[in-house]
Amino acid sequence: MEKFIAVILSLVMALAIVGCSGNANAPAPTTHKDNASFTADGTVIPGSDPKTWGPADESENVQIPNPWQECGSLEEAGKLAGFSFTAPETVDGYTERYIAAIEGDIAQVIFSNGGEDDSTLYFRKGLGGDDISGDYNTYDVTEEQTIDGHTVLCKGNDGLIYTATWTDGTYSYAVMCNAGMSAEQLSVWVEALA
Repeated sequence: MEKFIAVILSLVMALAIVGCSGNANAPAPTTHKDNASFTADGTVIPGSDPKTWGPADESENVQIPNPWQECGSLEEAGKLAGFSFTAPETVDGYTERYIAAIEGDIAQVIFSNGGEDDSTLYFRKGLGGDDISGDYNTYDVTEEQTIDGHTVLCKGNDGLIYTATWTDGTYSYAVMCNAGMSAEQLSVWVEALA
């Protein structure tokens, strides 16, 4: 029994020694003065003083520049994009017009009605055969229609077309309207753009 008690006491003493030795990886005690924190030796803990907080170095702020350049006319947009560009000059119900181009790539004209519903109508033409609409929404109906000799991919809901795209092999075209358009309206606009 005495050996058993001796073993138990030895274990208790070993645990007490280990428990009092501390953790070598534990952070040093800190003190706080004003808005900064200090270690026991008086060193300021980095980032603890709000006076040192500020915006990142401006030279590190990297942004992608907007490739669209505003143009004064459809002709100017086409010239910048590298091809002739025709589209409607005006559209009934739309009071505002914005013409822009990406150099050597795409020309567009955007019409807006400026109303509460902020209906917007886009006409785009670009080099190549890719979809240039930029519309990645999912629609209930996606179907091809032949309009003015072009196979036009139409996407829409509830009997309205929201996005129409086609290509002639050299150029891609897109007509988009966030308020939707009828097949008859689209037909007129395809003829004007192509």
